[in-house]
Amino acid sequence: MSSEKKSIWWFIVSSLIFSVMSILIKYASYIDSFKTTMFRFAIGMAILGTLAILGRIKLDFSKPMLLVFRGICGGIAVYLYFWSISEIGLARGTIISHTSTVFSTVFSIIFLKEKMTFIRAFFIGLAVVGLYIMMGGKETGFNINLAKDLLSLTGAAIAGIANVIIKKARETESAYSVFFSQCVIGFWIVLIPANLVPVRMGIGGGLILLSIGITAAAGQLMMTYAYKFTTVTTGSLISMLTPVFNMLIGITLFREVLTAGGFTGMLIVLVSCYMVIMSEDYTKKMLGFFKGRDNSGK
Repeated sequence: MSSEKKSIWWFIVSSLIFSVMSILIKYASYIDSFKTTMFRFAIGMAILGTLAILGRIKLDFSKPMLLVFRGICGGIAVYLYFWSISEIGLARGTIISHTSTVFSTVFSIIFLKEKMTFIRAFFIGLAVVGLYIMMGGKETGFNINLAKDLLSLTGAAIAGIANVIIKKARETESAYSVFFSQCVIGFWIVLIPANLVPVRMGIGGGLILLSIGITAAAGQLMMTYAYKFTTVTTGSLISMLTPVFNMLIGITLFREVLTAGGFTGMLIVLVSCYMVIMSEDYTKKMLGFFKGRDNSGK
């Protein structure tokens, strides 16, 4: 199995872990989103710092300004993602936030000069349509709570920028260094607002925040590692599996009802992800088929 195909599995597992994290965030919705975000970054720093002290990992920073910019974009995007889940809802907030795939694709073409085939462009657009159908189409579309939706969409755009920076940073930096930069800069961004609103979280709330930090660290490290071996377009599209996993978990654990639209949208996203992953193989086979026909006709 090639490194690119292995990286796809890393993305799939990270999407599942991020789905678990999203559910934990929903459980902790009574805790201010700034405080939840602060704990997420603090626990990430604690995990990587401990591993560095023990000599299990090495934190080197070749391009510090790029990492600072990554931390700023990542910190803001994470907060808006947490806020979206708490204020808009698990399914809706997650789905709108994952339109970051569109922004990631556009920014990667502009800044990283990544090539975009027609097949990939078609299925990326189809996946976005699938997310919209999962969200309920016109019945619960972007016209309701427009201000909140736009703020969540802003977070998706910033996340798209962050994904491009991660890809660029992985050319010279380790996955640990890239993630650590996000934790440090993000922590400073939310430190003051996180302490303006007092909250009684108790032991249960503390355990939830700890779990959020651990799952976030695991999912982010897997995703950051995988970006070295594949394009931003492919990686960000596979992250669309998180809303699908959220829906499946909601049905399994919380006995939520799967509507016909939800099933259709979920199926569209799954097929689109598969087709983007396999698009290069299919393109090669099609070119080989037509080339074979041309040769046979001579």
